[in-house]
Amino acid sequence: MKKTGAVIVAAGHKNRGTAFLPMLPVGDSTVIRRIIITMRRVGIDPIVVVTGKQGDELEKHISDLEVISLRNPDYEMEQMFDSISMGLRYIRGLCTQTLILPAKFPLLLRDTLEKMLSEEGDIIRPVFDGKRGHPVLISEHAAGKVLEYTGNRGLRGALFEAEQCFVTKEVPVEDQGIIFAVETDEDSTEREMEKQKIQVHPEVRLVVRRNDPFFGPLLARFLTVVCHTGSMQTACRQLHISYTKGWKLLKEAEHQLGYGLLVSRSGGTEGGFSRLTEKGEDFLRRYLCMEEELRKESERLFKRYFPEENEVSK
Repeated sequence: MKKTGAVIVAAGHKNRGTAFLPMLPVGDSTVIRRIIITMRRVGIDPIVVVTGKQGDELEKHISDLEVISLRNPDYEMEQMFDSISMGLRYIRGLCTQTLILPAKFPLLLRDTLEKMLSEEGDIIRPVFDGKRGHPVLISEHAAGKVLEYTGNRGLRGALFEAEQCFVTKEVPVEDQGIIFAVETDEDSTEREMEKQKIQVHPEVRLVVRRNDPFFGPLLARFLTVVCHTGSMQTACRQLHISYTKGWKLLKEAEHQLGYGLLVSRSGGTEGGFSRLTEKGEDFLRRYLCMEEELRKESERLFKRYFPEENEVSK
């Protein structure tokens, strides 16, 4: 079964604007938050955001959206493709295909993402008015080819080489947002940006409880990242939560369930090694499957009960 993740590059490579690009305002939100919320609506998970410039501020700005933040400490000396590669290397194994997007296309439509996800191919590219745009959707196999690229033409060059080996499909869309980049303060005030509010949409959060709630989306993301990285400390850093909070979430869930979710070995630079127990892995898998089904059902019901909102949210 396909599982789609995303790598959003928000490291600040070669940025010379008067404001840091990802947090520029767009309507009632910001560039980066609008992109993440649009992706979450179609079930993109995990979403990896590669940060750099003003990393602490940016990661705090998006921490409530439960994304994974990867810090590129060398963003000033590297190119955007280096951050893309960093994100792709990290996300491999967490999904079967990945959306790649620089954090400057906030007007990207949900409908465009849905059309791309419905297509078959190793490299899927949206096209508006004859022009290729962003994001690009690549399979796990194509991602491996992209990571092999050693030329100096960045993502463009890497995709050109990958397209010689893999099936590429262009998807025509009625979405100017795939080519309209917000890169300066002036851009964020053009095209009546202040009117570009995030549309009303449903958000159903699955929480498991006894007398009190003990297992929800944050703990699920936390366990997923611990499983992927082998470290609770790394998971806390990448989810922008304190180690104390992560520990308390874990222990309360284990207490309520009556069995361990993680086993850990002390020592090492990251505070030891942690992995999911067999029961923990099974519980997390079932939780994530149920969560995805609830998301789809909530969208179906929203279209039924609020059709007028759905029409304007394309």
